[in-house]
Amino acid sequence: MDETVVVRPSAAECAPVPPSGVPLCSVPLSTPRLSFDEASQISVLFKALGHAHRVQLVNLLAGSGEPVCVYDITVAMGLAQSTVSHHLKLLVTAGLLRREQRGIWAYYSVDRDAMRNLGVVIDLDETAPPRRAPADPPGAAAHRVTSGT
Repeated sequence: MDETVVVRPSAAECAPVPPSGVPLCSVPLSTPRLSFDEASQISVLFKALGHAHRVQLVNLLAGSGEPVCVYDITVAMGLAQSTVSHHLKLLVTAGLLRREQRGIWAYYSVDRDAMRNLGVVIDLDETAPPRRAPADPPGAAAHRVTSGT
């Protein structure tokens, strides 16, 4: 099996040195658009999605136009009710889902504002200025080593 190893180019092979004195090997970046506090709040949402079943639950509920009964969620997921309830509780606590009680049944729906907050991290907004990252830093292709191991 071929293994590709990329060797970082030396400072002399990088782009011109900016005023900071640190050479750039890729497209210059601006400061992060999210503050540390904003990023910390949003990271809680991503942590809640740290299990495949929770991602599936959010996907299932996002596809529904209205709140869904926990019984129907359990049937659709094919998991034990206790497992589904555990994952739903974590998603509600993180703020990704909303829960409302109707009689003896709990109904769940996606919190659309929280979903928008997840999208802020990726920021594929077409009004934002385009950012292009090169496939390789300048000169990296010359340093790519392919071994036959």
